[in-house]
Amino acid sequence: MLLIKRMLVYILLFSIFACLSETHSTNNHDASNDCSFLEHVNSDVSLTLQKTGFHRELMTTVQFNNGFLGKLLLFYSWPKDIYVDPYQLVSLGEQRNWEMLLDSTIDLEMPAHKSSGFRTYLYPHLEELTAEQINLTMPIHGRYQKPSFNGNAFETVIIHPPDLLLRPVKNCIHSHKMESYTIVDAPCTANNSSTCQWIKVHYQKLTGPVTLQFPVGDASLIIPVSGGTLLVTVICCVVLSISAWRRQIM
Repeated sequence: MLLIKRMLVYILLFSIFACLSETHSTNNHDASNDCSFLEHVNSDVSLTLQKTGFHRELMTTVQFNNGFLGKLLLFYSWPKDIYVDPYQLVSLGEQRNWEMLLDSTIDLEMPAHKSSGFRTYLYPHLEELTAEQINLTMPIHGRYQKPSFNGNAFETVIIHPPDLLLRPVKNCIHSHKMESYTIVDAPCTANNSSTCQWIKVHYQKLTGPVTLQFPVGDASLIIPVSGGTLLVTVICCVVLSISAWRRQIM
């Protein structure tokens, strides 16, 4: 009888220690995967335009004040007046410190009024973010504008800053602390082989968009330009015909 009591006591003590150990392990797991680092994130993304004309360079500057282990993604929404050249991106090769994924096929010859906006996912080549800023420069190009009857000489195009998305090494997406954050589904890598859940970071200070202007043709000049072109063509044909006829006689 005494032996049975001792066995029951041992079993009870073992169960208590097992429960305490499991609770401690769970608490440690939650503490490491609760995305608490987001409370101290101070991020800023700004845009700067370089060069002039239809062929520009857009530099995106990312400032991040908190050490972070994981992946970073910049999500751009482009207006219909802008396009990126996929062949040019491939030719850049190792000159760029990022990879880009496009959500649709880009027609390089389509004018602005017949094209539509598109989106891109930009993946910087880095594993850890520090207080140092990250500069990412990409070539962009302007589409030709439809001639205007209103006398507008330029078309103003607005490019908004991209969304900053994070994917930590340790999964904390399902933590109860994520209720105040936005979860976004996006490709895991530039290969577009699978989709992952990313955390959209709220900027500490809102940076404005950048604007650029592209020249617009004057539609009111269509008739005189077309008439002048036709007149010059006729005159050249007549002159060439007379010259050929004279040479044939001689």
